[in-house]
Amino acid sequence: MAPPEGSGASDPEIQRPEIQRHSCPVIVGPTAVGKTGLITSLAARLPVAVISLDSRQIYRGLRIGTAQPSAEELAACKHHLIDFVPPEDHYSAMRYRADFEKVIKEISRRGVQPVLVGGAGMYLTALREGFLNLPEGSEARLVEIRGELDVLDDAAIRGQLALVDPASAERIHTNDRYRSQRALEIFRLAGKPMSELMAAQRPQPSLGLNFPTIYLDRPVAELEERIARRTEVMLAGGWIEETEDLLARHPADCPGLVSIGYREIVRHLRVDITRAELAPQIVQVTRQYAKRQRTWFRHTETVTEGHPDDAGLVDAIVAIVDNIR
Repeated sequence: MAPPEGSGASDPEIQRPEIQRHSCPVIVGPTAVGKTGLITSLAARLPVAVISLDSRQIYRGLRIGTAQPSAEELAACKHHLIDFVPPEDHYSAMRYRADFEKVIKEISRRGVQPVLVGGAGMYLTALREGFLNLPEGSEARLVEIRGELDVLDDAAIRGQLALVDPASAERIHTNDRYRSQRALEIFRLAGKPMSELMAAQRPQPSLGLNFPTIYLDRPVAELEERIARRTEVMLAGGWIEETEDLLARHPADCPGLVSIGYREIVRHLRVDITRAELAPQIVQVTRQYAKRQRTWFRHTETVTEGHPDDAGLVDAIVAIVDNIR
């Protein structure tokens, strides 16, 4: 994933022609890494609009627990694809791609540069590569299949995958539960190994765009401390009360409310876990999610990467965006 040694704002790898035309830059990284702060710095220097690449900020009313942008951050630049899907809806990568294509056309008409920002690797793959050729009705069947696989431990997932799709089992890291389960889901949906389907697939990028990708990261201990601190701030800022309000209008098992953190708060409100246990449990599942995101983006082609507080990285991103405009 790392760019060639010495890459930066003046590196010819970053400024190569295919990045300069018909592109939408992407800023990705694990949860709590500091993507929002970086985009605010970028917006102070260039006319940009954010298209959220987040699988939870889409849900209407889940503002605190999904870290939707604040009023100040929205004032810095317009954000799209946040707070617009009812919590009961089962949103998909296919629907995300369609929504992306609508908003990027609208942004382009306004004469500002769209920038994708978030941590949903599957959505980015949907934009960059398109979709495997799966049977009709797969989206509905996936809910049932995923429910069956979710209860299996990692060893069982890996064991089943090795039997039905040894090529994918060899390619996907042993500790990558997400990709391992996804390969198994695809086998059950299509009746063919994912490796076979991928070999026959040709990339179909959304609207023919290039997606030069910038990866943000921090040392693990630093990121985990940020996750813990952010969790406490969210809880103190009304996350529990927000969840109570959502429960008054939506079922507890709807897709929005089974998001990370919300499901733990629902358990707390049902007196399954105490207030003292709540924050540590949210922190634990959030750290696990951040680890999965890191694993995903390790296999993603990037043009540059670095610490979000590095001024040199901001300069490099400005150069990438400037070369597109």
